[in-house]
Amino acid sequence: MKILIATGIYPPDVGGPATYSALLIKEFPKRGVQAKILSFGWVRGYPKILRHFIYFLRVIKLGRDCDIIYAQDPVSVGLPAILASKLLGKKFVIKIVGDYAWEQGIQRFGVKELLDEFLDKKYGFAVEFLKKIERYVARNSNAVIVPSNYLAQVLGKWGVGLGKISVIYNTVFVPASPRNRAKENILFSAGRNVPWKGFAILLELNIPNAKIITGNFPKEEYEKFLSSCAIFLLNTGYEGFSHQILEAMSLGLPIITTNAGGNKEIVENEKNALVVEYNNKEAWTHAITRLLGDENLQKKLSEGARATAQKFLQKDMVGETIKVLENILHAK
Repeated sequence: MKILIATGIYPPDVGGPATYSALLIKEFPKRGVQAKILSFGWVRGYPKILRHFIYFLRVIKLGRDCDIIYAQDPVSVGLPAILASKLLGKKFVIKIVGDYAWEQGIQRFGVKELLDEFLDKKYGFAVEFLKKIERYVARNSNAVIVPSNYLAQVLGKWGVGLGKISVIYNTVFVPASPRNRAKENILFSAGRNVPWKGFAILLELNIPNAKIITGNFPKEEYEKFLSSCAIFLLNTGYEGFSHQILEAMSLGLPIITTNAGGNKEIVENEKNALVVEYNNKEAWTHAITRLLGDENLQKKLSEGARATAQKFLQKDMVGETIKVLENILHAK
């Protein structure tokens, strides 16, 4: 089986699709699957529109001798990749980790609603155009892979048949640095600096004898803060599937987060985390203060977190992905 992986980013770029694509390129050959990579980052220097056409041409060039084209987002690479696959007569599979139209709507087009509400509303031309693209790509694929049951439900609202969707939880990487809590109480939150991550509210909190650190950090710095913090915070209004929560759990960190999106499939209130309302300053202040002052609760959540992380560490994400691709390849 020969696979062309079409991805928006790839190392040295930092982010989930880059890490995921690099993992597949490394692991596929060990299991008898040949794989090539085509990153959109390699054409990003060209003018808009032209870059997508050039990417389309490169997909055609690299996809000629492949069995399946496997795209990692539904618009930037998904649209040129599915058009190329149709031209080449190749099977097309896509992995979807979020709603591209919603994310762009929040960041560029004045959308205020969180994803669940966004799915049921109409917006201006730009947002609706992006909706049409991502839904066209997903509906016309041979298979869709998502990392959570929550995102499977989102795709159902896009009109994608549930029989076409496979839920494969992503591999969890245990941070290289073991837990080494700092003397001061560091409250740490990490991720892309986007509105739904709720960093602004966290930085407004007044927690005595504690230091709140938020942001998007290089891997080594991220792992340093993660291993040394007293509590990991994730005040998120949307989460498809949180690697960061599971990485924090693998270290046995006490965690405070929300029940947004895919978090419901990971966190259990009072068992492996404290669950509070998104952007509720009073609730966040209370939860942090309570957890810092209760060592028994910290220990309980730490033990629950490690047990949860272990369940995900045992999953064979690469093997499950290969199985989906093989099924598509051999389907009539």
